[in-house]
Amino acid sequence: DHANARAGNKAFIVNRVGDFGFVLGMFLLFWTLDAQGHGTLTFREMARWASSLEGQTIWGFSVATVATLFLFVGATGKSAQIPLYVWLPDAMAGPTPVSALIHAATMVTAGVYMTARLNVFFSMAPFTLQLIAVIGVTTALLAATIALTQNDIKKVLAYSTVSQLGYMFIGIGVGGYAAAVFHLMTHAFFKACLFLGAGSVIHAMHHEQDMRKMGGLKSYMPLTFLTFLISVLAISGTPGTAGFFSKDEILWLAFSNHHPVIWALAVIGAGMTAFYMFRQLFMVFFGECRADHHTQEHLHESPKVMTLPLVILAGGALLAGWIGLPAVFGGSRFAEWLEPVIAHGEHHGSHALELGLMGISIAVAAGGALLGYLMYYRATLSPDRFANFAGGSFYRLFHNKWYLDEIYQAVFVNGTLLLAQLFSAFDKYVVDGIVNGTA
Repeated sequence: DHANARAGNKAFIVNRVGDFGFVLGMFLLFWTLDAQGHGTLTFREMARWASSLEGQTIWGFSVATVATLFLFVGATGKSAQIPLYVWLPDAMAGPTPVSALIHAATMVTAGVYMTARLNVFFSMAPFTLQLIAVIGVTTALLAATIALTQNDIKKVLAYSTVSQLGYMFIGIGVGGYAAAVFHLMTHAFFKACLFLGAGSVIHAMHHEQDMRKMGGLKSYMPLTFLTFLISVLAISGTPGTAGFFSKDEILWLAFSNHHPVIWALAVIGAGMTAFYMFRQLFMVFFGECRADHHTQEHLHESPKVMTLPLVILAGGALLAGWIGLPAVFGGSRFAEWLEPVIAHGEHHGSHALELGLMGISIAVAAGGALLGYLMYYRATLSPDRFANFAGGSFYRLFHNKWYLDEIYQAVFVNGTLLLAQLFSAFDKYVVDGIVNGTA
C-alpha cells in the first residue's frame, strides 16, 4: 500500500531530524562531563555529577541550556511535538494494536520519560523549561483544534494523543516531572483502551473507519461501548477517573508555579478534549446506524480475545489515578515512589485555591461534553452553523490540519529535491566539465 509506505517513510525521516538533535545533546553532555573527569551517560552517575556543569559555557550559553535544547529536539520528534509532530497521525495507518501500544502508550512517551529522567539537567536550564511549556501547550491546542473536525475514528484518537503528549510536556515545563510521568502512565490505560475499542468497531464495520457511516453501535456492541465510554470519561477528566487526577495535577502545578497563561490555555484545551471525545462517542455509538444494509446485517460484538483487553484497560482508566491523589487529598503516592530519580514539583498555593481551580477545569470539561451532547446527540445545535462560522475558514483550516503537511511538502521536501537537482547539475556540467576539459 503506497500510502502506508509513505507514512512509514515520513515517520522515519521526521524522527531522524529529532535524533540528530538528540545525539548532539548526548555528545555535548558526555564531552563536558568527561572534561571534568566524569565521562558517562549512565543516568545515576550523570545525576551525581550534574553540578559540575555549573558555570560551563559553549557559544556564550550555558552547557546545560544548549544540551537540554538539543535533547528536547529529540523529544519533539519521538513524542510528536511542534514542529516534528506530523509523522504521528500518518503512522496510525498501522493496525490498531500497534497504534494502541506503540503510538499511544510506549514509544511516543519516550521523549517525555527522557526529559523527566534527566530532570536534574533540565532544572539547571530555566529557558529550556519555559520553551518546553510553551511548545507543550501550543501542541496541545493545535492538535485539539484538528481533532475537532476529523471524521476518521483513528485520526481523532491520533490527534488526541498528540494533544495529551502536549499536556505531559506542560508538566515538564512547569517543573512537575513526576506529574508528567503520572499522566504518561494514566494516559496509557485510557488511550490504549480507546484505540483497541476503535479496532473493535472497525472489525465489526468491515474495516470502515469513517464515523459518518457509523452510529447506533451501542446496542450491537455493548461491551465495546461500555469500555469506550469509561475511557472517554477518563480522557475528558471526569472526577474519580485516572485522567482527572493526572491532568489536574499538571494544571495545578502550572498555576501554582506562576504560569497562569499556560494554565488558562491548558484548561481551554481540556474543554476541547471533552468536546471532540464526546462527539466521537455520540457519532459512533448513538443515534441511527448509518452503515449500509450489508454491514448492518453482520454487526456483532467482537470476540473475547478483543474485548477482554478492553475490560482490563478500562479498569485501569477508572482506578489507576487513585495512586496519585492531589495534595489537597493527601498527596501522590506515585510521586513519592518516583522521588529517588524524578523530582516532585513544588506547590505554591493554598488547598482552597487548588479546589477552586479544580472546579474551573471540571466545569470547562463539562461544558465541552455538554456541547458535544447538544450537537451530536440531541441535535438541538447544528454542527453546520459552527462549521460555517466566518465563512467556514476556521473549519477548513482545522479540517486540513492547518495546511502544515502542505507547507512542509513545499518548503522542506520540494526544497531538498530542488537542492539535489541543483547539485546534480553542478556536478554534471561544472565539475565534469572541468575534469573533461582538463583531460
